[in-house]
Amino acid sequence: MAHPDEFKGTEADALPDTATVPAELAALYLCMSPAQLADLRKSKRPDGRAGNGPPVIKPVESGAAGSKDPVRYALGTLRAFARSHTAPTAFDTALNSGILGWVSAKLPFFAELEPRVKRGRRVLIGGAWDRTDPLREKRFMDLAKGRIRFTSLTCAEAAASLWADVASHSELAEKGLALLKSETQAIEASLAATAALAAASNPASAA
Repeated sequence: MAHPDEFKGTEADALPDTATVPAELAALYLCMSPAQLADLRKSKRPDGRAGNGPPVIKPVESGAAGSKDPVRYALGTLRAFARSHTAPTAFDTALNSGILGWVSAKLPFFAELEPRVKRGRRVLIGGAWDRTDPLREKRFMDLAKGRIRFTSLTCAEAAASLWADVASHSELAEKGLALLKSETQAIEASLAATAALAAASNPASAA
């Protein structure tokens, strides 16, 4: 997690395009893993230039003072990249992959810094992958300023966690309940089909 002082830029509270963030937060903003963003930096464009991802603010060249500074991204370039790449992300795919994705795929969630109950139970705020959330920019700013954090959970784990508000919790939980209902109906239909098949195969036992 980035230190609050690493979030740079004039009028940082307004999340200006000139603000810069480390690669970890840049990946989160783009709804991809840090490894995926690193791969984009290493890949080649059709014209032979390095990188298919958003432009980076490169550290000082190797051998010079500060050469170990981490790669950073200007928020404006991240916004432009997100606008031009609207295809479903890996997070979208995981969220929409049915019950398997619900119980196994890890997704990033915004969470309060400190637990509000005993035993350290986290309090979630919202899905950090949800690009349609009107509060996402504000929450991203709060994250970059160190006011909240993010945590990686499956949707099943998130639904079983505490949330800061009922509406956000219900919105996610209802998706899980709908998946469970669908799975239950499929199982019941299969049981009925098996019973019908057994009866057709052995009419005497059905008499």
